[in-house]
Amino acid sequence: MIFFTICSRNFLAYSHTLWASLKKFYPDCHFYSVLCDERGGFDEPALPYPVIGMAELGISRLEEMKLRYNITEMNTAIKPFVFHYLFDRHTDAVIVYLDPDIIIASRLEELNSLFDDGADCVLTPHILAPAEHAEMSDLKILKYGVYNLGFCALRDTQEARRVVSWWGRRLEEYCIIDFQNGLFFDQRWADYLPAFIKNTRILHHPGYNVAYWNLSQRRLGRTSDQWTVNGLPLRFFHFSGNRIEDEKIFTRHSNQFTVENTSLLGELLDSYRREIFRNGHRFYSVIPYAYNWGGSTGKNEHTPETLRRMASGNADPPHLPVLRSRLIDEFLQDRRHNAAAVEQRKLIELDAIPGNEPFVTEGFCHVCGKRHPMQVSQMYSSKATPDGRIIPNWREHLNCLNCGTVNRIRGALKVLDQEFRPAPGARVYVTEQVTSLFALLKTRFPSIVGSEYLSSKLVSGIITDGVRHEDIQALSFADKSFDLILSFDVLEHVPFRQRSFEELFRTLAPGGRLLFTVPFSFTNRDEVARAILDERGEVQHLMEPEYHGNPVDMEGGSLCFRYFGWSVIDHLKEAGFVEVEVLSYWSQYLMHFGDPQFVITGRRLA
Repeated sequence: MIFFTICSRNFLAYSHTLWASLKKFYPDCHFYSVLCDERGGFDEPALPYPVIGMAELGISRLEEMKLRYNITEMNTAIKPFVFHYLFDRHTDAVIVYLDPDIIIASRLEELNSLFDDGADCVLTPHILAPAEHAEMSDLKILKYGVYNLGFCALRDTQEARRVVSWWGRRLEEYCIIDFQNGLFFDQRWADYLPAFIKNTRILHHPGYNVAYWNLSQRRLGRTSDQWTVNGLPLRFFHFSGNRIEDEKIFTRHSNQFTVENTSLLGELLDSYRREIFRNGHRFYSVIPYAYNWGGSTGKNEHTPETLRRMASGNADPPHLPVLRSRLIDEFLQDRRHNAAAVEQRKLIELDAIPGNEPFVTEGFCHVCGKRHPMQVSQMYSSKATPDGRIIPNWREHLNCLNCGTVNRIRGALKVLDQEFRPAPGARVYVTEQVTSLFALLKTRFPSIVGSEYLSSKLVSGIITDGVRHEDIQALSFADKSFDLILSFDVLEHVPFRQRSFEELFRTLAPGGRLLFTVPFSFTNRDEVARAILDERGEVQHLMEPEYHGNPVDMEGGSLCFRYFGWSVIDHLKEAGFVEVEVLSYWSQYLMHFGDPQFVITGRRLA
């Protein structure tokens, strides 16, 4: 199955949240976000899934529709054209549309079964039983249409293509609210689909498309590991009409169901809100619409609020889209699905190289919170373009000329703040102390503890000239001492990797998180051993010795024992960590070149 959603730029956090929830249960799925807006204003090549623009859909009356429709009408009007576009791209496939304000809660087993049994069209009704006395009564739903078009699934057949073409022609002009003439966006037209597509099936499972309009018939529940509806698994929840900024409002369309009178609903909404904000809502939500859509009412109610929020400066710094992976195959599959953006990233990086001299570019520095010049040189580089330009080692450069922080550190701190939002009072340990990074972190976390590895002759915990010595393979700290442990390109220098993972786990408190960077080969399952320490404690080199910079031994450096591969996930789990993920990212706006960059995280459960 191929999945897609449609949204404007200000709704991209919803699109990203939908995709992330879908990926948990369909890790190899194709997903597209269709942009009902102009491109630009955000870091599109950084997204971990493809974006389709309206201009690509071949809509002959597109310019008329831009003048005719408001933002909601336009988002729904282009839906059949996307189906047709994806039919051409994925011949014979099943194409599934989902509204961006949906979250997937489990695999869509019943949907899979219906298509396995020969369905060509699958729809979900607003209600599954008479609702004479409900707030959203059966009489009221007649105005909106029998089926909710926040979900629709079609198989690529000649019959489906013919009906989708008809549907598109009608929505070029009649995708409006006009109850007197029986119109409500695209939904009333969809009432025809069971009549026009012979093999249409209706999903009667109560776990599909749960929303305010059917909550009078559906009882939300929770087991230890799964949300349920009427005792069956919740498949997806539709947060239609939500006001994500107001935690007290479940939907603006209903007064009957609120977070106060339905505690489980509030719990589900809180979880959803956290994901929406983690995925950049404060940044995306203030991007104005590219078109002055007035629509059938003659006004656009959304744009003035968007512009007001922009003018007030009430926006987050640029969002960094993050791909979370737990398997090499999952990661590489995502790269293949998003091949066009991956290629675009390479071209952007190559275009940024003016020649073979050190150069300065500009980007937004997360550490400083502003745009600043960033410096690049050819130091540590080993590759060149066909025309002879040296390709920088982006990871070790793009250092902000204001704060001095290099690419990999800026990126890791952005991921830390965006994904985990640690409190200033958190108990933090970082595996360095005599660096500018430690000084920076000290301003954020006053009780932070740092250390360096000074000598094999010293015992962990010894302080020499104000510098604390710790062997990460045998830390001096008590069990469960820290809420957060950070390490930046240190673990590759440790002879016995597993001992260090076990020590880091031991010293983390329950719920605590580990975040670290290391040289990481995203094409290798196994780590590459460059050197080992034998039984006599002597170094045996397996490859040409490689030494990295060491702040306490600038001349000698630190021997690199390994390059990490995807087996690091298994090694961390063996040490006790859960929720172990490799987080990858790239950004032109934030100047995180070097496609891709990586941060590895894990959590101690208890």
